[in-house]
Amino acid sequence: MDGVLWLAEGGALRCRTPHSLHVLPPTLALWVPEAVPHDVQRLGAARVRRIELSLADEAIDEHMRGACRVALAGPLLTALARTLDDGAGVQTATRREYLALALTREEMQGAKPLPIGVALPSSPALRRVCEAALEDSVADWNLESLARTADTSGRTLARRFRQELALPFSHWRAQVRLARLITLWAEGHTLSASAAAVGYTSPSALSFMVRRMLGITPTRLLSG
Repeated sequence: MDGVLWLAEGGALRCRTPHSLHVLPPTLALWVPEAVPHDVQRLGAARVRRIELSLADEAIDEHMRGACRVALAGPLLTALARTLDDGAGVQTATRREYLALALTREEMQGAKPLPIGVALPSSPALRRVCEAALEDSVADWNLESLARTADTSGRTLARRFRQELALPFSHWRAQVRLARLITLWAEGHTLSASAAAVGYTSPSALSFMVRRMLGITPTRLLSG
């Protein structure tokens, strides 16, 4: 086994690794390499599907060996995951299951990666700041308010985000908001209510953010 493919049916799944947090609706699949420790939880009424995969061609699969990868899960990949997960307790795989595994691998390798997920730093100081933001359900936290909790300046904190996570604070905050929005939606809140709860004052503001980050609409992200 080279890694695990995770999907949710209904609700959403939450996966935490030492360096990232992913909260994904049923429209998305998550690949986690074998060497990456991770913990997966279901959100709402989700049924979580877990598929162990071995990668065939090193040249093709190099980009999947070292890091987590998120991709759109179309109807075919979802159906394959359901078939393979339902048969996971069988000791001897059938020819049908071997073919399903091969097709699942091809689907993931050919899928376009989506840049969704909250990056987590290694340094204790910035990690504490990030964990505080992840635990805060208040919609209007910003760079300055987080800087005060860390007893530093907004400028210094912004520099740490760029140095340690290689991204601006605004991008990191947008990913946290999106993870929180998916969580609320999975718990049964409407899309508009979830968006308002994480600080988006209108559907157009949410749509702009999701399109800019992922290239798809919020409806496509959550409902397919």
